[in-house]
Amino acid sequence: MPNQNILLVHLYSNGDSLYATAVAQQIKYDYPSCKLTWAIASFCKDIIAHNPFVDEILEVNEVAKLDIVAYRKLKKRILLEKQNGQWHEVFFTNLIDDNQANYDGCTRASTFRGYPKNITVPIQPILVLNSAETQNAKDFATFHQLEKYKNIVLFEFAPQSGQSQMTMDFAIQIAALLTAKNDVAIILSSANKINHPSPQIIDGSSLSLRETAALTHYCTFLLGASSGITWISTSTAGKQLPMVQLLNANTIWSNPISRDFERFNMPADGLIELIDFDSNTIQNCVSKALVNFTEAKKKYHQQFPFSFKTTRYIVYNLLTYLQFKSIVRHIQINRQVHGDKFAFYKEVLIGFVLLPFRLISNTFKKRVLKRK
Repeated sequence: MPNQNILLVHLYSNGDSLYATAVAQQIKYDYPSCKLTWAIASFCKDIIAHNPFVDEILEVNEVAKLDIVAYRKLKKRILLEKQNGQWHEVFFTNLIDDNQANYDGCTRASTFRGYPKNITVPIQPILVLNSAETQNAKDFATFHQLEKYKNIVLFEFAPQSGQSQMTMDFAIQIAALLTAKNDVAIILSSANKINHPSPQIIDGSSLSLRETAALTHYCTFLLGASSGITWISTSTAGKQLPMVQLLNANTIWSNPISRDFERFNMPADGLIELIDFDSNTIQNCVSKALVNFTEAKKKYHQQFPFSFKTTRYIVYNLLTYLQFKSIVRHIQINRQVHGDKFAFYKEVLIGFVLLPFRLISNTFKKRVLKRK
């Protein structure tokens, strides 16, 4: 059908939105003559700027991250617009509300599940930079004389994904250890400004996330945390670097790079993951990897443990809105991916048990706050 108006709703975050660029490309493949509008949170809209598969960007300001009430209001309004003929098709891909049921331990695969057809297009995240962004990265590299260093390490030290517990002080400590050798420069990349006397420890906060993608072409190594900077390095605008990922195995929504690469049959030869580490472990691992990555991987790589604990929170969240069909779907999806696992069914049961206790706790907290 010609001239179909299709809406893709994927509000946040930067890394997850990069995954969803494959969905946008797939929509254009499945509906070649459509006009595709992408509804995205204002604080993430830059990540899809200039995307050739997105005809229009619809900024959403009224839904804060993880605000389920505001999201459900938005969803209700959009579905009403579809009913009134404004949209021919609407696709919701964020892992929020009933879409939490799609989670199977791999965020990219779970995001793709929000689109009802198979993803057959290339899944590499699409990021298109303009000439000014590319030039800004080049100017940054020139100003800091990156060309004089043998090893330029891009350090993602303030992740928004919750995949790491890195702090600024700890990051600076690691940077100081790694720059004991004069041929190493560390670019501390985040929105937080760093003032450090050493010219080898460089503040990367002046660059946007998009400009940092361009900067990867001037780097030789990534010290990451499975967040936005890690994923832009795998995008069409970035340069995939040998990487050491510093991860937190206790996070609720885990998304280790190793699991993603394994799920999509991508090579992981250039990936080391650390879960149990201190500053000395990181220093030794990275220093070894800069000389012989293969040997460093053999010695230091730690297997990220798989856990179904996210399921208890998903089941609880779905129960609060009586989304029983979504709970069934979550069970079916995980059975299909992982088989029948006692640990999974245990977490489903815990989710049901949690409901009355959390409802009582939340009610009590609201009453206490109201009195204050």
